[in-house]
Amino acid sequence: MIDTAVTPAVAALRARIGRLCHVLRLAAPIYALWVFILLAMHWSNPVEATTSVSYWARAAITEIPPTGRLAAFALQLPGWALLSAACYHLWRLFSGFLAGDVFTLAATTRLRCTAVAGIAAMVAEFLSRPLVVIVSTLHMPPGSRYMAIFFQPGDLLNLMFLGGLLALAQVFRVAAEIAEDHAAIV
Repeated sequence: MIDTAVTPAVAALRARIGRLCHVLRLAAPIYALWVFILLAMHWSNPVEATTSVSYWARAAITEIPPTGRLAAFALQLPGWALLSAACYHLWRLFSGFLAGDVFTLAATTRLRCTAVAGIAAMVAEFLSRPLVVIVSTLHMPPGSRYMAIFFQPGDLLNLMFLGGLLALAQVFRVAAEIAEDHAAIV
């Protein structure tokens, strides 16, 4: 449990990182909501959905029917749910920072959860892409249906960033364990 008593050390920490923590705590749920709205708008627009799937499949496809767009939207929801989990853990991480819970085992766990949920969201996105193309072209005659496996340039950057967070969480965990051992001796 986070101790919410405002000690001089916590007050000094809040003065240094408080504004950033508040901004990131606000940004996390807004980002999750924004992504959901963008997904819903994308798959509700037949022209936009058809154009993007045609681009992904590198082929001209006919307009995706409403059932195909709904199925594609549903296939992307697990990735969005995992992205939302990452945003939730990010919110918890910065809430802990505001309470002065920075170099502790609990903080490292929250950082690790953020990274793992983000990586899981990326994996879910990768796995959903071929399925999205398949369900988006099921309305086409046999022999005209497609499957596409593709990566976007930002995918590697996101994975590197999330992997870096995961490594940082491990480094912080070791530092927090050393600090706890040191505090027990002193």
